[in-house]
Amino acid sequence: MKKLTMTLIAGAVLGASALVSAPASAKMADGVNPWQHCGIGSYVFPDNGVAAAISNVIWDLGTTAVTSATVTPETCNSNLVTTALLIDSSYDQLVMQTAQGSGEHLNAALNLAGCSATAETVGALRNDLNAVVSSAGYADMTHEDKAYSFYSSLEKVSANCGA
Repeated sequence: MKKLTMTLIAGAVLGASALVSAPASAKMADGVNPWQHCGIGSYVFPDNGVAAAISNVIWDLGTTAVTSATVTPETCNSNLVTTALLIDSSYDQLVMQTAQGSGEHLNAALNLAGCSATAETVGALRNDLNAVVSSAGYADMTHEDKAYSFYSSLEKVSANCGA
């Protein structure tokens, strides 16, 4: 039964993506989020970033969204995709370095977001990370959810540092 349900969902997603007349990239600006603005989710839900992100995560944990953004960078803002890929591939180092207040991965992520590793920006990231890590559900979060949470925190911090 579960296999049948997944097959029906997959068919619906693929069928709906074929019906979308224009890719979401036609409407994108600087605030591109790879999970919301790339992959299958962005084609099925071009005007609803939350639904696109949920769709991408349900479909394959967001892997296709980030991969499609890498393979076809014209569909997304490549700097933000690079940031997402960095966070995805070095999440553990980013957590450690954010807690410590410095490090190469942390500097790279902040630079990609257009920020400097100042006490204010690192402190803001540390506060968000502390809230996520201390939440009751953190231990049960998937790697993708943790990476997305860090990405969201970085996105919020970059809005306040002139990015």
